[in-house]
Amino acid sequence: MTTAETTGPTLIETLRLSARDLQNAAGEVPELAANFSQLVAGDAQLGVAEMREAAARAGTAAAIGGAAAVLADIGLFFACLTLMFALANAMEMWLASLLTMLIVFALAFIAYRIAVMRFKGIRATPSRAIQSLGKDISWLRAQMNLSEN
Repeated sequence: MTTAETTGPTLIETLRLSARDLQNAAGEVPELAANFSQLVAGDAQLGVAEMREAAARAGTAAAIGGAAAVLADIGLFFACLTLMFALANAMEMWLASLLTMLIVFALAFIAYRIAVMRFKGIRATPSRAIQSLGKDISWLRAQMNLSEN
């Protein structure tokens, strides 16, 4: 027996085996690419849907805040006049005006805090799409590792 027979396959046999493995792996690459592109397209659609949903919630919060501002302007104007004239019967007009102004600012601050709380509840990032994309990348890595073996 020669040493070549006891040590394993020859260099030429090893190169042939490696070439076959590379051909098999290369044949799987287009399929992996197609599957991955489908997954990414699905993630993009999910991200768009999440952003639309967040935009709709933000639009609703902005509309409510705008309506509150308009109604507050109209209603508070007349309420302030009424309060100011009622207080003017018990005190000087300037003091009645000052108290009325402080009440208006307190109500405006309350409306502002409500609007801020509603806006804080809105997430602008498509978190579900990002998680799904991370899973897709992990899947692609696993597929590439399987192709190498």
